Amino acid sequence: MIQIVEYGPTWPRRFEQLRRECTDAMAAAGAPVVAIEHFGSTSVPGLAAKPIIDATGR
Repeated sequence: MIQIVEYGPTWPRRFEQLRRECTDAMAAAGAPVVAIEHFGSTSVPGLAAKPIIDATGR
């Protein structure tokens, strides 16, 4: 079952936390990171969404 919930005001902070963790892990592994982007419905303020943070790196 897919769960859709009202926008979570903590989602941007959660993404920033995940971005820092991923960036730190990649740096420790010697892998360069240019950017990690927040995308998908959780990145749109006010939009109901699946409560799953989507991100992509390059």
